[in-house]
Amino acid sequence: MEFVKTKTILSKVKYGNEWYGIDYNMNLYKGCPHRCIYCDSRSNCYRIDNFDVVRGKENALYILECELSKKREKGVVGIGAMSDTYNSLEKEYEQTRGALKLLAKYGFGVSIDTKSDLILRDIDLLKEINSKNNVIIKFTITTPHDKLAKIIEPNVCVSSKRLEAIKTLSDNGIFVGIMMNPVLPFITDSEEDIKELVRLAHEYGAKFIHTYMG
Repeated sequence: MEFVKTKTILSKVKYGNEWYGIDYNMNLYKGCPHRCIYCDSRSNCYRIDNFDVVRGKENALYILECELSKKREKGVVGIGAMSDTYNSLEKEYEQTRGALKLLAKYGFGVSIDTKSDLILRDIDLLKEINSKNNVIIKFTITTPHDKLAKIIEPNVCVSSKRLEAIKTLSDNGIFVGIMMNPVLPFITDSEEDIKELVRLAHEYGAKFIHTYMG
């Protein structure tokens, strides 16, 4: 994996109260391999070349610990706003797991956006953080149908796997729910499919569903 230089990992947010009460935001990786057809992070406004290629941030954990140790307020850190922190390379490099260890060490909470059941690897750290601060996990699920999920989100685990991950997290006392975003016109917006996803959310222990309806 290629690494890019960075001066900072943690940034204070202005919109935190509007986005699940986060106080800080960070992205440990640049780019995402999921190739979701609707991904807005590919937009030219973000100026990320070759977005499908995942790049790490050089000395990310060292920089993060320096920043966390200097914060007087123990807030909630949002992860995964621009790219999924549980990408395929996370299995090898464990940048996210390392960051969670630091959040637990310094008493910060965490808010994670993901489409990957790899998050279950870190359930021990999520439970540790949850004992000291807030944890919220937001799984993006756009369709209840695995075959359709493989078309619109080709390089990520299918919806049923994400639902199973939600069940495991919920059973372990983690506040977890579904981001039903986006609702794609004529693809995922049928009343039948939306009701089915709501039913599955309840069945698998999701505590909320958040969506934008066009």
